[in-house]
Amino acid sequence: MKYKISDVKRILNISEDTLRYFDNKKIIKTTRDENNNYRYFKAEDINKIFAYKMYRSLLFNMNEADQLISGRPIDMIESKLQEQLEHIGKEQEYLNRAKCHITLLTEKIIKWKHFKDGFEVTDSPNCYYHGNQTDSSFIREKDVFENTYQCLNYLPDIWPCFCYTPANFQPFPGFSFGYGFYTDQAAPIQGLLKLPSTKCLYTMFILEGDLVQYLPKLIEKAEHYCKNRGYTLEGIPHGSIIHEMKEEDHIIRLFDIYIPFV
Repeated sequence: MKYKISDVKRILNISEDTLRYFDNKKIIKTTRDENNNYRYFKAEDINKIFAYKMYRSLLFNMNEADQLISGRPIDMIESKLQEQLEHIGKEQEYLNRAKCHITLLTEKIIKWKHFKDGFEVTDSPNCYYHGNQTDSSFIREKDVFENTYQCLNYLPDIWPCFCYTPANFQPFPGFSFGYGFYTDQAAPIQGLLKLPSTKCLYTMFILEGDLVQYLPKLIEKAEHYCKNRGYTLEGIPHGSIIHEMKEEDHIIRLFDIYIPFV
């Protein structure tokens, strides 16, 4: 039986332009009636179009879908399917990691909308930190660059972070910006500063000015908070840059910070 374009459009819920595309690409072989110039499709054409759409829905690109319906040997089909399974597995893993990052970032933003000024007592997440920028410039040592490159390979897992260590602390003395991994797994690369989960004072704040100048004042507030409750600050304060906003003619940034205590 022969089918007109109008029939195929109804059977497959497909546009006329798409049908022309299949015909022009020789994916199907339609015939024309010389008397009325109508283009006709056979049942096998319709089934082939469905198969093409099915493979496209399985995330094969147009060329791959064309190959898969072109009568190639079964071994070639098996190979293509295995390759696609591996590709989807990698994409799925990446999407799960991106979902975790988006979920945590969303939670932080929602928390800020309801956050009340002051400190909360909480457990900090386990963090591995790589510092590559001081308060004024990027660190240019070769090993720092190499770790930076390795960190960037782990997007979307890394966060823009900062760390505030004693002046004699190695390898990141004083204040630094860098990248943080929030994970309970082993360190993804070597040479990272481990900031283990511990009891902390947690707070969030909006800042227009210099973070480096603000932090000593914040630490002083934290010390006063601890003194009144029998706590002592002990550990390395660290946090993340959650968002940067432009308001009129100036930039403000939203931060959070974990300040360890005992």
